[in-house]
Amino acid sequence: MKSFLSLLSSLTLAFTAVFAADGQVDIKFKIKNYANNAVVLGYYYNDQMLVKDTVYTDANGFAEYVRKDKLDEGLYMVYFPNNQYIDLVISSEQRFVFACDTLPRAVDRASVVGNDELKEFIEYQKYLGTKQEKYKELSDQYSKAEGDAAKQKAIQEAYKKIDDEVKDVNLNIISKYKGKMLSVFLNGLRDIEVPMFDTIPNVDSSKVDSVRQQKRYYYYRAHYFDNLPLNDPRILRTPYFVKKLDKYITETVPQVPDSVAAECIRIIEMTGGNEESFRYVVSHLYNMMNSSKTMGMDAALVAIADEYYLKGKCTWAEQKFIDDLKEQIGKIRHTLIGRKAVDLLMIDPNGQHFRLSEVKAPYTILVFWEPSCGHCKKEVPALKKDVWDKYAQRGIKIFAVYCQVDKKEWVDFIEEHQLDEWINVYDPYRRTGFREFYNINSTPQIFILDKDKTIVAKRIGVDQIGGFLDFMFDKKK
Repeated sequence: MKSFLSLLSSLTLAFTAVFAADGQVDIKFKIKNYANNAVVLGYYYNDQMLVKDTVYTDANGFAEYVRKDKLDEGLYMVYFPNNQYIDLVISSEQRFVFACDTLPRAVDRASVVGNDELKEFIEYQKYLGTKQEKYKELSDQYSKAEGDAAKQKAIQEAYKKIDDEVKDVNLNIISKYKGKMLSVFLNGLRDIEVPMFDTIPNVDSSKVDSVRQQKRYYYYRAHYFDNLPLNDPRILRTPYFVKKLDKYITETVPQVPDSVAAECIRIIEMTGGNEESFRYVVSHLYNMMNSSKTMGMDAALVAIADEYYLKGKCTWAEQKFIDDLKEQIGKIRHTLIGRKAVDLLMIDPNGQHFRLSEVKAPYTILVFWEPSCGHCKKEVPALKKDVWDKYAQRGIKIFAVYCQVDKKEWVDFIEEHQLDEWINVYDPYRRTGFREFYNINSTPQIFILDKDKTIVAKRIGVDQIGGFLDFMFDKKK
């Protein structure tokens, strides 16, 4: 019986002269013991594995994928219906022969002819497989050596030796294929090496550690994308790019709206005018900010919209989207944290006028609600019990805006739940435009204003208000 390698050798000779003359892409597959079945060519994008094309093997396990135009370079995979797959680096050379099987760890038996870069990547995966086995072996030994410090130290040194060896192999491949997809892919996996800053001149000795930590942090932020070339669209077609980008925004940058907004703009500018990278990064960060649950993060959304979408830089966006976005941003802009709340002049059930800006209080809770709203029926009484009853003696006020016009249901609810100490108001003639100014699409909506009626918190749950007020009062002390 012929060996798998000898089959590959004969396969290569057979295919050498028959690459498609007009196809820039010609990938020939030989899948052992895989007759008349599907071979899916997929690729990584946006943290997903997507299908590019499907070909089918013949009775001998042969298949061929021919394409006139080149594939976008990136990390691809060959996927089989039994959930086995093998990663492939697709670079500029896209005419080659690939042989494998569909058994577990199929990459260990894979071979490539006609593409040295892909061949190196396959061999690299095999190499990592052997190191992972060694890691597991050392991990088992470490667990068994519990209580033996000397033995565990020796195992840790063995770990480090393997790590150093793998790093050296990585760097050699990165250097060897500089500019190629394999180099871009492996370099993007590397973590940034942060200097220790052993010497901190002109700093009091008691502060050296904190200054060193701060310097390391800012260095890490400044150099985070050194190995992730945002102006190279090939990095988009990797399984790690989106995770690294999201991690930077959510874990590395302080979750302060202004800081996040500034970093989003900086990252987008790092795409360097590359159309594909620019479009992806702008869209991704916009969607990320639009779906963020972090209070006040809509400031970053506004910043991205103002700088890119509303300035006409996002040429792919349809006009209806731009028009709707302009309207949406116009509403959000009024309620950004740090902005002065739009003044409201409304009347109470007795016809007496009250102006929001004239309420004297260290903090004013502005709540928009409706008695018929199921969520309001729970939240508004809780607002009285958990917030008003506990903090009224500290001078807070509640400016409660009824969003409808049925006076009876409103007054009945106020009486039933003993809300008469609040400033209960409404706008029966719709003169204030409160829905537009405060972007009220659902109820309840709660804003917290300081003594100057500057918005300090918004769209906050009743269960969070107490902790927030405690923090703010303590901060003043």
